[in-house]
Amino acid sequence: MPKEKTSSLNPKGIGSNLCEAICLSAQLLKQVRTGISLTAALAQVPADHRSAVQSLTFDALRFKPKILQALQAFLHKSPDIEVEDLLVIAVATLFAESGNHYAPHTLVNEVVKAADKNLQTRHAKGMLNAVLRRIIENPAALNISVQDAQYPSWWVKYLKKSYPVNFSEVLETNLMPAKMFLRVNPRKTTVEHYLEKLREAEIDTLEIPMEWQQLAPNAVALAHSLPVKKLPGFDEGLVSVQDLGAQIAVHLVAPSTDQRILDACAAPGGKASQMLELADISLDVLEISEERMERVQESLDRLNLHANLIIGDAAKPNAWFGGELYDSILADVPCSATGIIRRHPDILYLRKAEDIGKLQKMQREIVSQLWTLLKPGGRLIFVTCSILPQEGEDQYAWFSKNLENAVALPSLGQLLPSKWHDGFYYGVLQKL
Repeated sequence: MPKEKTSSLNPKGIGSNLCEAICLSAQLLKQVRTGISLTAALAQVPADHRSAVQSLTFDALRFKPKILQALQAFLHKSPDIEVEDLLVIAVATLFAESGNHYAPHTLVNEVVKAADKNLQTRHAKGMLNAVLRRIIENPAALNISVQDAQYPSWWVKYLKKSYPVNFSEVLETNLMPAKMFLRVNPRKTTVEHYLEKLREAEIDTLEIPMEWQQLAPNAVALAHSLPVKKLPGFDEGLVSVQDLGAQIAVHLVAPSTDQRILDACAAPGGKASQMLELADISLDVLEISEERMERVQESLDRLNLHANLIIGDAAKPNAWFGGELYDSILADVPCSATGIIRRHPDILYLRKAEDIGKLQKMQREIVSQLWTLLKPGGRLIFVTCSILPQEGEDQYAWFSKNLENAVALPSLGQLLPSKWHDGFYYGVLQKL
């Protein structure tokens, strides 16, 4: 699992503008190599630099497999890893799909300046200058197919085995930036009224296909991402940011008035607040991390919603369960997160093949324990943001066979990442 401990990122002594962002991005890549999640590392970046640094780092990790392959044509030998990081950060901006584009001379100059700031890269200024100029002059060199790109071997192995026909489509999809989706709060407005507010604010939206709008009727897709503070009514609770796939999970729960529901592994709280927006329910929100539960509380406070927050381990209910069984349980369990690589490109470099078996065992322990807390006739919605069968259809089959009085109900099953949603697995089990 990714480490959450981070080292402090100190921008003192670093140049300004693009040079500074490149230096900070290189530090993040170094932290990811040590096992620190990009989310945790970004939290240490000064706020006024965070957006630019995040964008550069996301592109660097997203396009790194193609870049490493392309660089072979321009390098006589493998560079030091710190020099490689600067090359990857710079070359990633040259892809058409990148959100970061600079004048060629600016890019080269700022990368060389960044190299000069670090004793470990200063010796390579000339090489960086020459290689970047050659790549800029030969853009076709970046036309690397996903089959030839240097993806982590464990990832390619799992994808080819699971999806032999369309594994390359999954790889290509992961190169595309994820869309920004909103969830309109039906207690305060309607989708139609909120779309009008967006039009008045000159914020463009995209029409969500009916097949997905039916599964997430309060969803709105933005044409371009933007800071939440620019969203009309955000502070007043009219709308929240939530991926389409996560919104679908709650509509599978289908909360109704007076039901008693458990949201297990709940952080950051989007699904909990969504359920409370949809119905007057008694909601228990479970999270093992006190720090992560703070994010749940922040979400509920902004929306003026209330739930019973419980700090505890979903696999050890004896320590926190009060004795009253649940009508429904949403089990969005820890997983490899291989369905949300577009949003977390560091996953490919943090996750290892041996993690999958450990996660599968953890998921079975959690769901088996949560199953005992469900009323007869109640439903457990099993969700992972994974595209690996070991964490999806294999688990669903195991639950159906091994959980007492379990019946597998029709559900969506495995969704692979697409233009409209991330990769999720959804399974619904009912207790007889």
